[in-house]
Amino acid sequence: MDNVTHTLIGALIGEGAARIASPAVSERAAVIRRALFLGVMIVGSNLPDSDLVYSLGDDSKLSYLLEHRGHTHTVVGAIVGSVVMLGACALGLRLRNRRLSSRDWIWLAALALVAPLLHLAMDALNTYGVHPWWPIDNRWSYGDSVFIVEPLFWAAAAPLAFLFRSLLARGLVVSCLLLAIYLAFATGIVAGGSIAAFCLLALAMLAIGRIARPGTAIIAALTTCFAICAVFLVAHRQAIARVDSDGASQLAGWRTLDRVLTPLPMNPLCWEAILVQEQGDRYALRRALASLVPDIRCPARSIDRPVTAPLEPAEMPDTPYLRWHGQFTGSREQLRALAASSCEVAALLRFARTPWFRESEPRIAGDLRYDREPEPGFAEIVLTRPPRCPAYVPPWVPPRLDLLG
Repeated sequence: MDNVTHTLIGALIGEGAARIASPAVSERAAVIRRALFLGVMIVGSNLPDSDLVYSLGDDSKLSYLLEHRGHTHTVVGAIVGSVVMLGACALGLRLRNRRLSSRDWIWLAALALVAPLLHLAMDALNTYGVHPWWPIDNRWSYGDSVFIVEPLFWAAAAPLAFLFRSLLARGLVVSCLLLAIYLAFATGIVAGGSIAAFCLLALAMLAIGRIARPGTAIIAALTTCFAICAVFLVAHRQAIARVDSDGASQLAGWRTLDRVLTPLPMNPLCWEAILVQEQGDRYALRRALASLVPDIRCPARSIDRPVTAPLEPAEMPDTPYLRWHGQFTGSREQLRALAASSCEVAALLRFARTPWFRESEPRIAGDLRYDREPEPGFAEIVLTRPPRCPAYVPPWVPPRLDLLG
C-alpha cells in the first residue's frame, strides 16, 4: 500500500490507543504518552519501507525489485523494527528525564509490534506481494484484492482532520483528500461514479469527525477501513469467477496456472487481469479488463497503450464481462535456458510473477504486471553482455517455479 494509507491508519490506531488507555498520572504524562503512541504507530506503519534506503542505493533495477518488500517486510523484520523503536523511545525518555507507567509500557510495546505487522498485512492485499515467513518459507504471497494506492482509505481516515490537535496535521489530512480528487481527475483511471462515491464518503467521515465523540469517530473510521477491505475481497472472488468462466475456460488444452488481478482505484467493479497459462512447452500471459457488471465502461488505465513486451492480439473474443488487450506467448524451455545462462534473468525470476522475454536486440526481460510504457520501466531489464550480476540475490522462491520446472 501507499505510505499515505499506512500513515493515516497508523495514526487512527495510535490516537485510539491514547484515548482508551488508563488515565495518566498527570496531564503532562498524558501528552507524552499520546505523542509516543502516535509516533510509534506512524513510524512503525512505515518502517518496513526502510528497505528503500538500501535498495535505491544501487542503480540496478534488480536491487530494487529483489530488496524492496524484502527482509524488512517479514515477521522477523517487523519484530526487529519493533525492538529498535522501543529502544529509541526508552532512550528519548531517559534523555528528557521522563517516565512511563508499566501499563503504558505494555501499550507502547503492543503498538510497536502491531504497527509493522499491520504494514505487512496491508501490503499483502495487492499484486506486488510479500513473503512474511522468511526464513522458514520464502515463497511470495499475493492478495490481489486492493490497488496499491487506494484513496478510499484516505476518505475513511478523514475524522483525523478534527482529532489531531495541530493545525498543520489537520491541514495535511485535508490535503490528502484534495490530492486524491486531483489525482482521480488528472490520471483519468478513475470512473466518474467512483469519484462521486469518494467525495460522499469523505464528506460523511468529516461530518462524523466533527459531530461525534472522538472515540466514536475513531471506531467509525477503522470500521470503514475494514468494510472497504471486505468489499474488495468479496469483489476479488467474483472477479476470479468471472475470469474463469469467460476466459480461462475458452481455450481448450491450456491449463491456468495463475490469475493476477488488481482492481482499479476506488472501484471494486473493474479489474485488470492477467491469465498465466501453459500448454506443453508453451506458456501464455493474456491481459484483460474484467468487470463484474456486464457492458460497464471501465477506465482502461494504460492497459490499451503500447508496452515493452512483444504482445500479440488475444486469441479469445471479448465478452460483456471481459475485454482482451493482448497476449504474450513464449517457450518454457527458452525461459529456462535464459535463466540458466543469464544471472540477470535468474535474479529477475525471483520477483517476476508474469515473466516475458524478447530475444531480438535489445534483449529484454520483464514482468507484465508493471509493463505500462513502450520503453523499459522499473520491472524490465535490458540484458547486457557480459551480464551485470546483482551483488546480492535474496532467497525468494521464484513465483513461476511452475514454469521453470
